[in-house]
Amino acid sequence: MPALINTGPSPNGMHAAETFAICPRRRGFNAHPIPGAPRFTDALARGTLVHVGLAHHYARMRAKQRGEDPDRFYPVADAVRLMVGAVEPVERAVMARHVAPVMVALAAYDAHYATEITTTEIVAVEQVVEIPLPGFGGEGEPAAKTARIDLITRKTTPGSKLLFTDHKSAARIQREQAWYYARTWQFLGLRWLGRALGDVFGGVVLNQVQVGVAGPAFRRPSMDPVPGFFLSMPAGLAYFERLRWTFEKSGLPPALWPAVASEHTCRGRYSRCDHAARCEAAYPQPTQPLDVTVSLTRVEG
Repeated sequence: MPALINTGPSPNGMHAAETFAICPRRRGFNAHPIPGAPRFTDALARGTLVHVGLAHHYARMRAKQRGEDPDRFYPVADAVRLMVGAVEPVERAVMARHVAPVMVALAAYDAHYATEITTTEIVAVEQVVEIPLPGFGGEGEPAAKTARIDLITRKTTPGSKLLFTDHKSAARIQREQAWYYARTWQFLGLRWLGRALGDVFGGVVLNQVQVGVAGPAFRRPSMDPVPGFFLSMPAGLAYFERLRWTFEKSGLPPALWPAVASEHTCRGRYSRCDHAARCEAAYPQPTQPLDVTVSLTRVEG
C-alpha cells in the first residue's frame, strides 16, 4: 500500500520557543487548545495541503531518479485528498475548501519546474535532523533542537552543493516574506546545520507557492545569511527555552501565563491572534502572587 508522507512538526522544533518569545500566553493556548475547537486556520490548512502535495511530488521524483517504484508513494492528488480525511472531523470543512485551489497551484508548479527531474538531484524529502547548536544537548543544557527539512537537493552538475529548501504557501507572494523568514529561528537553525556540514552545504532556499484567487505563482529566493542574528541565535533560543519549560511544567493554566499585549502580537501580519477572544476573557486571578523562576537544571524537550 502506498505511503502518506508525514509533513508535520519535528520532535523538538523551533516553533514552540519562537511563539513563546513572541507571547508566552499564545504558546500556552497553542499547547492546551480547547477540546473540540478547530485548530486549522485557512492559512494553516492551505499550507498543510501544499506541503503534503510537494512531499509526494518530490518523493515520487526521487524514486524515478533512482530507478525505484514511484507508486510506493501516493500520487499528489490522492495525497492531498487523503490529508483532508486524516484530520479531525471538525477540521475537514476548512481543509476541504482549499483542495481545489491547491491542486490548481500544484499542477502549475509541476509544469513550471518540469525540468527539475533532469537538472536537480532529490537527496531527501521531509528529512528530520538534529540541529548542532552550541549550548544545547549537553549536561545541564536544553535538549537538542530538531527540524524537518522539506527538501534537500543539489544540482546534477559536478561540484554542486546541498541546498535546504523550505516550502511556504501564501495567498499572494510578497518579496518581504523572504526577508522575514531569513531572520526566524527555523531558518537560522538550518544554517547552523549547514555550518556543521562544511563545504558541501550551499545554502537555504525559500520555495514560495502562491495559492488562491490571484492565481498560481512561484518564487525561490536564496535566504540572506544575516550573521548578526545567526551568531546570537543560540543564546536567545536557550534563554526562552528554559523559561518556556518552566511554565510548561508549572501547572499554571495558560490564561495565567504572561501576555504580551501590543499591536505586533495581538494583531499579526495578516490578522488578529487566533486566541484574541480567549485571551481577553476574564479569568479568576490566583490569591497569591505568582512565583515562576527559571530553573538552571537540564531542560528536557
